[in-house]
Amino acid sequence: MKGIPAFRLNRLKRAAVLMGAGALVASAAVLGGIGTAHAGVNPSTILGNGAGTLTVAPTSGATSANVTITSNACPSSNQGSAKVLIVDPMDSTDTSLLAGVVNSVATQFSITVTGSFSLANQESLVNNLNGNTAEVVVQCFTGASGLGSGAYEQDAFLSFTTDGSTFTVVPPPAVAATTTVTLQASSPDYAGQPITLTATVAASDHSTPSGTVTFESGGTALPVTTTPASGPNPATTSNGSASFVAEFAAAGTESLTAVFTSSNTGSWGNSTSTTLSLNVVTAPTFSGTIPLSVTVPTEGAFTLTVTPTPVALTPDSTGLNATGTIPNGQIQVSDTRNTFPGWSVSGQDGTWTGSGSAAGGTFPGSQLGWHPTGGTVAQNVVIAGPVTAAAPGLGSATVLASVVHGLQNGFGPSNLGAGLTLIIPPNEPAGPYSNSLTITAVNTN
Repeated sequence: MKGIPAFRLNRLKRAAVLMGAGALVASAAVLGGIGTAHAGVNPSTILGNGAGTLTVAPTSGATSANVTITSNACPSSNQGSAKVLIVDPMDSTDTSLLAGVVNSVATQFSITVTGSFSLANQESLVNNLNGNTAEVVVQCFTGASGLGSGAYEQDAFLSFTTDGSTFTVVPPPAVAATTTVTLQASSPDYAGQPITLTATVAASDHSTPSGTVTFESGGTALPVTTTPASGPNPATTSNGSASFVAEFAAAGTESLTAVFTSSNTGSWGNSTSTTLSLNVVTAPTFSGTIPLSVTVPTEGAFTLTVTPTPVALTPDSTGLNATGTIPNGQIQVSDTRNTFPGWSVSGQDGTWTGSGSAAGGTFPGSQLGWHPTGGTVAQNVVIAGPVTAAAPGLGSATVLASVVHGLQNGFGPSNLGAGLTLIIPPNEPAGPYSNSLTITAVNTN
C-alpha cells in the first residue's frame, strides 16, 4: 500500500479534501456486485467483494476534473475508518490512495478527488491506467486512521482512454463460473492396446464450458499417435466433453489427469481433474472376448397344501370357551417360482352346525378366533397378528401369513399353523358341533 504525503499537492497520491457524508448526485452511476464483463478488466485482480454500492459522479469526464465518490457505510465489524483506493489493473497489490483516511464510516460518506485522475500525476500507475479499466475500492478498517484489520468492500470501475485524458464509469466484470473435470478410462486396460480417455467438464452455473482438454500422464501431455489414431492433444471440447485414445506400452500404474483450458476465461475458469490411477496390465496371450447373453425362463410352481386332519376344540370349565391348535405344517405353502410375485394365505370359518343332541343348533364362524403361528417359513414371510373370537372373529377372510413381491421373497416352503379360540354362545343346545375352516392362498402381485 502506498502512502500519500499531505504536502504533495500535485500528485495523485496527495491528500484530497475530505467531504462529509454528502447526498448522492442525481447523475451518479451506482456500481457494485457482479455485472457484464468489460474489456481490460481481469476478474482475478478485483479486490472488492461487491457487498455494497459505490457511486462516482460525474460518470465520465476529463481525468483532470473534480470527482465525487460516495460509499455506503462500512460493515459493523469494520467501522473504525476507511480508505478509497484506485487499483493497478495489472497488479492488484499496487494501489494508490485517492483521498485522506475517512474516520466517520458508520453511515454513508463521500470524498472529493480534486483533479487526481490526471494521468500525468499518477506516478507508478500511469502506464497501466492508460487504455485500461481500473477498480476503485473502499477498504474498511477496525481502527481509526486506517489502523487495525482491513477488509475490501464496495467498488466501482473506471475505463481510461489510451491517452489518459478522459475516464468513463463502466460495469464491473463478470466473474467466471468455476469448472470441474471428471476423467474416465475405458476398460480393459491392457498394455499395447488402445485405451479411450474421456474428460467431462461441468460449470458451477450449469452452462456448457468450451475450450480444450490436455490429457497428461505424470504431468506430461500424452503423445499424439497415428496408429492408433489418438486424436489431438489438447482436444477441443464438444458439448462439455473431450476424448483421447492412448496406448501404454508396458504394464504398470499411470497417473492420469485432464487439464481444462477455457476458451473464454470471463465465462469459465480453468481446472484440472483429480488424478486417475490407471492400472495397466499385460493382455493375456492369444486371448479374445465373446459377449454372451441368456434369458432365464419363467419356472417353478406355487402350491398350498392343507392337511384335512380334524382339529377338536376342548371346552373349559365354564363350557362357554374352547381352544384347539392347528399344528405348524398342517397348512403348507411351497413357492418355487423365479418371478417372486408375493402371496397371501387367509382363513375363513363357516357356520357351526349341531348334530345329535344339538341338532338344530347353529352359531356363526365369527365366534372363532386365532393366533397365527409359523414353523419354518420362507424369506420375508410375515405371520399375521391374532384375531379375537367374536371381535371380529373369522367370519370373513382374515390373513394368516403373507409376503410382498421381491427378489427371493417367499421362495421355498413355509409351514403355517394357528392356535384357535372359540366363544360358545350360552343359549345353544348342548351336543356336538362342526364346521369347516377354509384356507385360501392368492398372489399379491
